[in-house]
Amino acid sequence: MTIKLVKIEVYFSPVCPHCPGAKKLVAEVASRYGDSVEVEEINTYTPEGIQRGMANGVMSVPTVFVEGEKKFVGFPFKEEDLVASIDEALGR
Repeated sequence: MTIKLVKIEVYFSPVCPHCPGAKKLVAEVASRYGDSVEVEEINTYTPEGIQRGMANGVMSVPTVFVEGEKKFVGFPFKEEDLVASIDEALGR
């Protein structure tokens, strides 16, 4: 039996007042899933972050992708919606 790994990408800016709350919520929820969820934080103030953000249509921060699909733009978003997105990606 293979264990599915769900990838979450959080696009953020160091000057965004809402990004710390979004990153914290994503990290807290992801930690409940153990090794089944991987979180990557992408800083949109770096050349790589700008390039990745533009390639993925990120127009504002925070923006959260679950398995490559844009799920949340802005914060706050609901914890239960994030859980539902992860569960859906895991096939639950």
